[in-house]
Amino acid sequence: MSNWTHYLVRYVTLTVITVFALGIMVWVSMRDDSAAQRAREQLTAPLPVVAQQKPLVAVAPVEATLCEVTTKFSGKIRPWETYSLSFEQAGKIVELGKDENGQPLDDGSRVTAGQMLARIDDRVLRAQAAEAAANLEQASSDLTRAREVRAGGFGGITESEFQEALTNEALAKAAVEVANKNLQDAVLYSPVDATIARRLAEPGESVNSRETVFELVQNQDVLLVIDVPESQITELQQRALAVREAQATNTDDEEARLFRARVQLESRDRFGGRLPMISAQVYRIAELADTRTGLFEVEIKVPNPDRLLRPGMVATAELVIDRLSAYRVPESAVLFRGDETYVFALEEQDEPLQVMFWTFDQVLLPTAHKVLLEQWIDQGDTLLVPSTTVDLQQVVVRGHQRLSDGQHVRITDTESATSTAGPTDESSDDSMAQTQR
Repeated sequence: MSNWTHYLVRYVTLTVITVFALGIMVWVSMRDDSAAQRAREQLTAPLPVVAQQKPLVAVAPVEATLCEVTTKFSGKIRPWETYSLSFEQAGKIVELGKDENGQPLDDGSRVTAGQMLARIDDRVLRAQAAEAAANLEQASSDLTRAREVRAGGFGGITESEFQEALTNEALAKAAVEVANKNLQDAVLYSPVDATIARRLAEPGESVNSRETVFELVQNQDVLLVIDVPESQITELQQRALAVREAQATNTDDEEARLFRARVQLESRDRFGGRLPMISAQVYRIAELADTRTGLFEVEIKVPNPDRLLRPGMVATAELVIDRLSAYRVPESAVLFRGDETYVFALEEQDEPLQVMFWTFDQVLLPTAHKVLLEQWIDQGDTLLVPSTTVDLQQVVVRGHQRLSDGQHVRITDTESATSTAGPTDESSDDSMAQTQR
């Protein structure tokens, strides 16, 4: 029994030691696994925000300024006024007026108000005027004698004879006025400063009464006539009313007292460049729409001191219909996604500066924030955003196609990037990466 007991005690002791040793091994193993897990977590932890890769963007500064709201229409130039001149009397043209070079007036010649354009043969008219003057003299003499006889009281003239003498003098005076008027009408004068559009008769040619001899166009100022649809005529009319109110109150703001327009000719110079824009004013807005087109004619007064603008030319007018405080945002910077219209504004955001397990300081990182545009006005290459609706300082103009709200970014050279800003995403990112390198 003693041997059996000895072996049993020895077996139990060894079993306890083995179990304890296994427990120690399991505990150590579990502790090692936790440390390894922590090491792996440290090795695979995300990079600090400062060290993370950020998309490259280009930004442009924007500032709230007084901006003009404009709209564009095309039309044709017309002369300010057109005159068709003719002789009141039929006759043969014996003389044409002279231009500034002493040459007979012809198409394109410039004339001044009161300048002689042409003269018909007036010999018969002069004779008629002389005859009428002689008849008047005779009638006046007869009337004088009749008055003397009547005043003498000798009964040498009846009342009817005296009244006849009065009537004859009056008729003679009227005949003189008609004869002098016909003689004056033998010479054709220009009523205004103008340019001869067409000369329709030659020297020595006979013309009829009221037959057009000259067509003149008054073109120191010309009219650009544009057609405006019903949907936009109200804006123009409201601007015209605002201008009249400003003129009535005599405001110091000159632009408020003008319905400004800028005219751009469609023709180009010899090098293919655009001709300079011409400052003009809206002159008249039609009260009725054209029965054929349903459009309203708007006339724009365009100065033409050098007579370079000719009727029939095609031009585009940019009308200033309002002025407001707004941001001028490049159209390429604006995103239209579904029912939302927005831009990404750039702000600086504090982020911790981490090195391994320690945080040293806070750094400012450029951050893109989504800004919804509730109101905006399309002006072609730019959008006007009223300054009362948003607050902007810098907007992302390139590299914004795949940005998200609150994303940190890197900024490339703003000037070189904005000069070639475009709406694409991959091409923009690639080109900006080349710029950065």
